[in-house]
Amino acid sequence: MTTDRRPDKIELDELDQQLADADNGNVSTLTQAVATYETQLASAHEEGESDRYRGISRTYREQLITVLDEAIQTEGWPFLEEFLDAYHPETTDGFPYVTTILQNVTGRYLIRTRLTDGVDTVPAPALAFFSSVLDQMEGDGYDFIREGLHPYGWGIGHPGHSVADNIRQHASEGLPLVNAILEHAFYADQHSAVELLEQLVNDESVQQTLPYRSGDISGPRYLLDAPAGAVSDFTPTIPRYWEWQKEFDYEFVLDEDVEQRIRDIVADKGIGDNLPTDWTVADLTL
Repeated sequence: MTTDRRPDKIELDELDQQLADADNGNVSTLTQAVATYETQLASAHEEGESDRYRGISRTYREQLITVLDEAIQTEGWPFLEEFLDAYHPETTDGFPYVTTILQNVTGRYLIRTRLTDGVDTVPAPALAFFSSVLDQMEGDGYDFIREGLHPYGWGIGHPGHSVADNIRQHASEGLPLVNAILEHAFYADQHSAVELLEQLVNDESVQQTLPYRSGDISGPRYLLDAPAGAVSDFTPTIPRYWEWQKEFDYEFVLDEDVEQRIRDIVADKGIGDNLPTDWTVADLTL
């Protein structure tokens, strides 16, 4: 039998009460709940209590996201913006401990707003929050914060914030993250996404080699995994704890002209030699 090595859950009476009050309609207590969560994680980190840190996160992360998300759906953007202002990455030397919580609910807000009302209605500060996190990503680590950036791709084509420019700017620093953001951009607007893909595969910064389990692969080949992910049977898991495809009855269908542009990239970059004769875009999945 497999041993459960996860840390024990840790209960905090104060946070339990704050979340219960919020769940009962008193959304103002969420300000206190988020502050309590931030303070408790900060204290555990500063004291070197890694089990306590992970125990608090395991106990409250999903619940806090769920309650906060429900309140945002009721109260709207101004309510979310208050939290983004209070725990903005630029307010501290490092990331606030609630960063992944805010990435999750902001990602949900971004996806819902775009699918419901269009990209023009997405508040630019929501995208600026993601870009600020992206700008501060340095070195290894921060795995949960990195995955929380994936929905940033849903902002592609926004009239007041250029997601495409920011992605190109960071391409040389981390293709795996850029690839994941680009996949979400395909869900949002496949024509804008394939245009960005065409720019990226011809960008000098992307002409690099990356290690992969089957051997080294080129940067352009790596990025072709983005549209392949969109057409695959794989269901996106980010933002966590939310099945956005089911909520919106969303199904991705690749347009023929977009598929042809992807095939042109494969031909131009000499990638087709390693694919089946009758390959489809799904065969580009890494």
